[in-house]
Amino acid sequence: MNWNKPVKFKIGDVDWEMPLSTLLLLIFLTLLLMLGGAWMGYKFGAGQL
Repeated sequence: MNWNKPVKFKIGDVDWEMPLSTLLLLIFLTLLLMLGGAWMGYKFGAGQL
């Protein structure tokens, strides 16, 4: 698999292009931060933090 293959996509009116490895890294970090925030929010709401 070519990890440096450019991936083209469009968000709104802006065209984006980035390597596949960078796109997967951004998706992974986004999901990791979302899960961490949900866990911390749950702990804070339960009064355990």
